Amino acid sequence: MENSESAQSVRVAVNIRPLITSELMLGCTDCISVVPGEPQVQIGSHAFTYDYVYGSTGSRSSAIYDDCVAPLVDALFNGYNATVLAYGQVTHHNIFQGIGT
Repeated sequence: MENSESAQSVRVAVNIRPLITSELMLGCTDCISVVPGEPQVQIGSHAFTYDYVYGSTGSRSSAIYDDCVAPLVDALFNGYNATVLAYGQVTHHNIFQGIGT
């Protein structure tokens, strides 16, 4: 891990999923927008800053693993402790999904 990353004990990432077909058919629109060039999202008049923001720019899902998880796995082999907590909605079509190399 780089020195600037190892000094931070907690990092937070958000992944914004695209609207699904049924939501689009109902006329739903995105209620969240990403501030260009910043790891920040805006919901109405409220802005929230994260360490990483994914999803709105068409980033590949493996980028989340590469940026957020892989450095922790590397650190484990150097004797550090690490925890990854992933939380979010899961549809009935997506019971379990693992990302790795």
